[in-house]
Amino acid sequence: MKRKWVLLKILMCLVFLGFLLIFSQKQFEKREIKNIIAKIDYADGNYFITEKVVKEILGETHRDFPKMAMKSVEINRMEENLKKNPFIKNAEVFLENNGFLHTNIQQEKPIARVNTGKEQFYITQEGKRIPLSQHYSTQVMLVDGPVDSADFALISELVQKINEDNLLKNLIVGTHKNSRNSFILLPADGGYVLDLGNLENVDRKLDNFKVFYREFLAVSDSIPYKRFNLNFINQIVAQK
Repeated sequence: MKRKWVLLKILMCLVFLGFLLIFSQKQFEKREIKNIIAKIDYADGNYFITEKVVKEILGETHRDFPKMAMKSVEINRMEENLKKNPFIKNAEVFLENNGFLHTNIQQEKPIARVNTGKEQFYITQEGKRIPLSQHYSTQVMLVDGPVDSADFALISELVQKINEDNLLKNLIVGTHKNSRNSFILLPADGGYVLDLGNLENVDRKLDNFKVFYREFLAVSDSIPYKRFNLNFINQIVAQK
């Protein structure tokens, strides 16, 4: 008899728990979204994406936005639509039981602005092309000339090496690609240019120039040369 009573209590508990789950589910389905919280990563100082933009994209996902029933929220679809924006690198959407809808947005990080003479666009840290924004412009390295998709990864690598070096990032303001598929660095003072040639062995070329700059250019009152060729392994050729 005692065993039957224990089994009966277990059964009653299971029925009660089932009732609570059904009741909670019914209540969940009746709830509406109370608040939408957009967390956007601005650590890099870029403001391509705003909370307004995020909500506009979410609004395209649900016609009754923002007064959506919690049961109708399509998390995966929201994330997919957010990721279609060229300035969003990654997006995470999740919903809390209290009716708060959260979006975590990671922006793309442009590191160069390209002007081919026919079009302009950004190149990101990963060597990806993204368009210019109508609402925000970021300060990055300027690159001009007949740049094509084969150059993107190499340009990204070059700009990151310059940005990571205290001397170079304060000295170099732009890059030009000429018709010979070689690249020229443009220093801030504009008195001379640095001929890199192709973008192979960039580390060696930049290291050679830094040594040359500290030992000669930095201590010279005037620079009588207009071009420095960095293509050679153990020397830099100066041209007037």
